[in-house]
Amino acid sequence: MYKKRKAPVTSDPEKAYGAALRTAMNIVGYKDNTLYQLRTKLLERGYSETTVDDVCEFMTAKGYVNDSRMIFRFARSLALNKLYGKRRIMRELSLKKFTDEAYDAFTFDSDELDDVDFVEVCLKLLKKKGGARDDKTFACLMRYGHSPSDIKEAYRRLENEDE
Repeated sequence: MYKKRKAPVTSDPEKAYGAALRTAMNIVGYKDNTLYQLRTKLLERGYSETTVDDVCEFMTAKGYVNDSRMIFRFARSLALNKLYGKRRIMRELSLKKFTDEAYDAFTFDSDELDDVDFVEVCLKLLKKKGGARDDKTFACLMRYGHSPSDIKEAYRRLENEDE
């Protein structure tokens, strides 16, 4: 298994900052990370708190790390790829540890999620599960985070397609 390299201990704060910044760029270049994730990864690699704070501040200021943008992208991905409903998405978002500002700015009514129709997402999941109108399927859709009203509308649309 790959083991993360610890940062070489240096007494020169400028060299430590440069090394941490290169590491942060590599981390973000590989995959989008939340500020919390980037901070944790840098600390795991042995960089000091002050160096990590400075690097995170720079990465945020330049827009390389943007929790507000990422929270909407993550929510869209969960809805369209995993077919999750609003409740399950909120639960998954809370596990990601986005910044408080990102949570405060997040709503399902925003422009970033305008094209996501949660009834249509529920309908896709319903078709994937066989389209049966029984308690087991209803409970499954509820576990995926869909509301009872979305589920009922998805069943209605499915019946209209069958006619």
